[in-house]
Amino acid sequence: MSAVSTPPASGRLVSADTLAVAPAVLGRPLAEPWRRLAAIAVDIVAVAALSLLSAPCLGLATGALLLCLFGNSAQVPLAMKAVRTLCRALGAILALVSVLALGHVSLFRDQALQLDVFTGRAPSAAMANTLSVAPEASSAELRTAVARLQEQVESLKEEHREMQKTRASLVTQARAVANALGVTFGWSGVYFTLCAGALGGRTIGKLLLKTRAVKTNGLPFTCFDAFVRQGGYVAGVAMGLIGFLKLLWEPNRQTVEDRIAGTVVVRES
Repeated sequence: MSAVSTPPASGRLVSADTLAVAPAVLGRPLAEPWRRLAAIAVDIVAVAALSLLSAPCLGLATGALLLCLFGNSAQVPLAMKAVRTLCRALGAILALVSVLALGHVSLFRDQALQLDVFTGRAPSAAMANTLSVAPEASSAELRTAVARLQEQVESLKEEHREMQKTRASLVTQARAVANALGVTFGWSGVYFTLCAGALGGRTIGKLLLKTRAVKTNGLPFTCFDAFVRQGGYVAGVAMGLIGFLKLLWEPNRQTVEDRIAGTVVVRES
């Protein structure tokens, strides 16, 4: 058999930096599933509380995220420096506009929480419309009433179909609960990126439960790592929550966000 020839090196090469596990990470105790579940529950409550704030507050926080997303390291490719400069410029503009907008709106937004998903469905729009016909109604009035009644029936049918679709999907139910609490991508992205980036892989929930996300290669946990890991949460929801359940059988309890960001969640003493 002829030996396999290696093509000449060009461009970026395979590196062990993101594939190896640092000796400092090996042997550290992994966080138990119940700790991780309790921590994410605390974080969801924190995001829901932040969602009570008005849109300019979210804009200000997003501006701060863009300002610190790519760090300050000088040892990065030129393309990364260009992207970092652009993000910082956008972040500064967004933060300035948000500060100016805060002087014209309330600090808290109206109707932040929609508790219909817990207390029952909101009243049906079709059922709210009443139809009455006078005994001496003319033929034209009767035809109008019949047309309105047909529209009401079609509206009720459409609401019933939407209800059936909602009940058929656990993911849809989870999204409905999240939306009711105000846990949207905007505030969750800002919270998990800024909080974990500033606290070295910790969020409020992880601090309380004494856990921490660490890079498997031993490098410091940055805001960009937190941003990538937050994207893993979105991917896990899109996968039907299966990506999160991997912590029950995966040897290193790496869920989808850990795989994407190259992290493990360990227990701190």
